[in-house]
Amino acid sequence: MDHEDEEIEIPSYFLCPISLDIMKDPVISVSGITYERASIVKWLEKVPSCPVTKQPIPSDSDLTPNHTLRRLIQHWCVQNATRGVVRIPTPRVPPGKPNVVEEIKNLKKFGEQALARDTLKKLEVLAMEGETNRRLMHEGGVHRSLILFVVKCNREQEEEEGQCRIKMQLDESLRLLHLLGVPLNDARTILMENDQILDSLSLVINQQNFLNKAYTIVLLRNLTENTSSHIVERLNPGVLKGIIGFLKEVVTSCFSRTSPNVSATAQSSNPRVRNKIPSKLDYSLVIKQAVTAALMILLETSSWSRNRIILVELGAVSQLIELEISSTGDKRATELVLGVLSRLCCCANGRAEILAHGGGIAIVTKRLLGTSIAADDRALSILSTVSKFSPREAVVDEMVCVGTVEKLCTIMRVDCSLSLKEKAKEILRDRFDEWKKFPCIDVTLLTKLLSSSDEDLLAEFYSQINV
Repeated sequence: MDHEDEEIEIPSYFLCPISLDIMKDPVISVSGITYERASIVKWLEKVPSCPVTKQPIPSDSDLTPNHTLRRLIQHWCVQNATRGVVRIPTPRVPPGKPNVVEEIKNLKKFGEQALARDTLKKLEVLAMEGETNRRLMHEGGVHRSLILFVVKCNREQEEEEGQCRIKMQLDESLRLLHLLGVPLNDARTILMENDQILDSLSLVINQQNFLNKAYTIVLLRNLTENTSSHIVERLNPGVLKGIIGFLKEVVTSCFSRTSPNVSATAQSSNPRVRNKIPSKLDYSLVIKQAVTAALMILLETSSWSRNRIILVELGAVSQLIELEISSTGDKRATELVLGVLSRLCCCANGRAEILAHGGGIAIVTKRLLGTSIAADDRALSILSTVSKFSPREAVVDEMVCVGTVEKLCTIMRVDCSLSLKEKAKEILRDRFDEWKKFPCIDVTLLTKLLSSSDEDLLAEFYSQINV
């Protein structure tokens, strides 16, 4: 019998308890259990405890290389080479705390000059290594230096000096900022300390690079989430324009399926990083995060009438409707879209835009009873406002045509909250004289729904489903 046909018995202690694969870089955790480095690092980023002993393990705890076990595994691989076992290479020692501290010292010593040289590239590699390095960078204020560096890059771009070099540095800075994020306690004060930051972020959002826009929108949401309401209220119209433009690109490129814009810019602009370190950024996730962040910014800014007028003039209503039509079923995004639309309906032009869009009332109607309680409430708020304050003929014809009346009747007959039923009944009652003129409307049923109590309709519903 050939050696290759024999079953190879692998010692159990060669296998990682997490991945159950032969370990290539075994490390000992503080709990005393040996794991594959990549597996335990990934585990600790989500669960701060030992998978075997359940002992608490801080995500920044030291992992000690198990050289003895690694040599045993390598020796065993050599012994079984004739049976098709490939020897594992000696792992490269990963950059650790000393490397991070050294780069932070360089940053503090040389300031922006360090970021313009090799420090920015080295920090990106270190940030990709794990949460511990990113925490050290937060403590060293790297995120603050990067934000100021973005401001400087935009200022130099306006002066048109060294465009190619500056663009590369800006790309790397924004990508690294996305990897790091901004700690909550700093996010509250950064915008108030430097009034040039918002203007710089506005410039980036309105540039051509699709991923940079995504990174910047997530950063902007991070910075504005807990800052002064005055800053959010007075947000630069250029920021709002850039956000709406980004949502338009998401829709037109159908990013959830394919996106040539992203494939061209997804890789690191640093060849050393691109060739040696596979990026841990999931770019489809980056865009999803950016869409959510964009919608949250629009929802917050639309609390003020001034901003609602600006958003409507910038075409926000149409883009939000298109975004929802192209949605792949993201419940949170749907809730946010409906939330923004319900606020934009507070102004006459916003209501007119919803009616003018061929799919406006239709998509709002479709989301009723199919997403969440929050989405139902916001969708009914839109329909109620449009029905009350829009030209009668236009709104009545549209609601009959796209099945809104039928869906409102369904709400009256199924088991849902009383508040939703009351809103649906109000819409049906206000337009009853118009509805009954349409031959497709069951006037008898409509009359019954409006005259019966919610308790009677619910009892009838349960009797029909034999509960």
